[in-house]
Amino acid sequence: MRGLLLLLLMLATTGCASMAPGGAAHCAWRVCVSHTDGPVGRDYLAINDEPVPVTIVMIFRSAENLQLPPGGRVETVVPPRATVDLAHLRKVRSGQRVGASLALQIDLGSSTNEGDPEFTYAMPFGGSEPRELVQGFGGSETHLASMQYSLDFAMPIGTPILAAREGTVLLVQDGFTEGGTDPALLERANLVVIAHSDGTMASYGHLSKGIRVRRGDRVPEGALLGYSGETGFAGQPHLHFHVGSRMLGEPGRTIPIRMRGSRGQVLDLKVGSRFEPAERRMHGVRR
Repeated sequence: MRGLLLLLLMLATTGCASMAPGGAAHCAWRVCVSHTDGPVGRDYLAINDEPVPVTIVMIFRSAENLQLPPGGRVETVVPPRATVDLAHLRKVRSGQRVGASLALQIDLGSSTNEGDPEFTYAMPFGGSEPRELVQGFGGSETHLASMQYSLDFAMPIGTPILAAREGTVLLVQDGFTEGGTDPALLERANLVVIAHSDGTMASYGHLSKGIRVRRGDRVPEGALLGYSGETGFAGQPHLHFHVGSRMLGEPGRTIPIRMRGSRGQVLDLKVGSRFEPAERRMHGVRR
């Protein structure tokens, strides 16, 4: 899973939204931060075009003729599809130019969002055979610290991967064919990330080339996302699945969830157990 994290970090710097008004915008995902200078100071603005909240951290290194915020740091959670004023820095001396140097961090999700604790997820795979859970909650060799609430299901390449919950496709990485434990494969995993109505995000990793959905699609539970594989940094064919309230940051990169079986019962996600596949829905993806 280390490879998927590096890949997500790489993708966070791409796919920018349209340039925001005013000063030059700094963008990641579909989120842009810009500034405008006025008679009394500088205003910072964020535009979030994503279907989930985003966390923006501004760390000011220095300023010219501007009063910095307390501690030189501003952290703001911007709601989905929203435009928010982040900060106003007042001028120290009127009539003189202003400037500021800052580090900007933009991450999808919010650490204050715990999601819906009562929701139960369907199994994220289809087919006709039960599949073994080979890594579960609580940490393991590759699911440590922020990734401790991750699940790995062993399965043959080509097993249908299904949406465990309805939502909007937030990110797709496709086109890779190789997999193994070579460090050169760390950033070469195919994956899908789906945003849910409560602001959480589910990640489906190590898929085969040929993902069946694209960014912005609305998918119901049980929709076909693609097929299992062994792409990226993976020691065996399997599906990596986790839900988080943050894409990259902490806390909340992964969160504990509940899953249900075919009869609606809440499952004991014990490593070594085999779980029945979910029912695939043949239609329902909306573009």
